[in-house]
Amino acid sequence: MTIMDQSVIAELAAVASVLAATFFFPKWFSFRQRAIAGAILFPLGSLGIFIGLALGDQPIMRSETFASFWVGACGFALILSITLLVPVLFEWRRKTRHPRARKEKWPAGHWKG
Repeated sequence: MTIMDQSVIAELAAVASVLAATFFFPKWFSFRQRAIAGAILFPLGSLGIFIGLALGDQPIMRSETFASFWVGACGFALILSITLLVPVLFEWRRKTRHPRARKEKWPAGHWKG
């Protein structure tokens, strides 16, 4: 297998894992677990990206394998956190919305009598 084949396989595996996370993770976790996991993963993924940028041309980041793993892990953390937090936002909005009034109120006194 050549290096090009391995990178294509790695990209396909990454896409498959992101799609699996998109469809399966929100259903496996409760509302609270998704909120906590998303709130932890988002800053970690963002911080990892910024640390990777700050490291720049350090010897450890010159390794293509390590740099690809670092960016992939941080990107996966960001995408997973967004995948977990978006359904939490919609569920929270649905729960906090006030119910509509079921009866009509007639402020001018239109009643039978």
